[in-house]
Amino acid sequence: MDEDRDAALVFYGMQPLLFDGTRRTVSLTGWLYDMELIFRICHIEARLHVLLATQCLAVDARIWWITIGEPVMPGGTWADFCALITARYGPLPDEDANMPYRDLEI
Repeated sequence: MDEDRDAALVFYGMQPLLFDGTRRTVSLTGWLYDMELIFRICHIEARLHVLLATQCLAVDARIWWITIGEPVMPGGTWADFCALITARYGPLPDEDANMPYRDLEI
């Protein structure tokens, strides 16, 4: 599909951050917010959100997604993905539980 390829090129052109499952580089909350911002700016179709975001997982988070996350949510929505990854790598107690990504309409 040329449209999907074009969407992926635009998405990667925004140089999305990787999330590796640790909090050394970027928090999960910040990473999810950044993903949603890119989706919104680039007008990425909702059906591609999980596919594109999971290509930005690295190290522990990528292994988790391949072995646990992906098998339990085939065809899942962005909201499903956010809930699943938050259950695994959720925000630290000092992170704001009401970060904007939870309310963004994409």
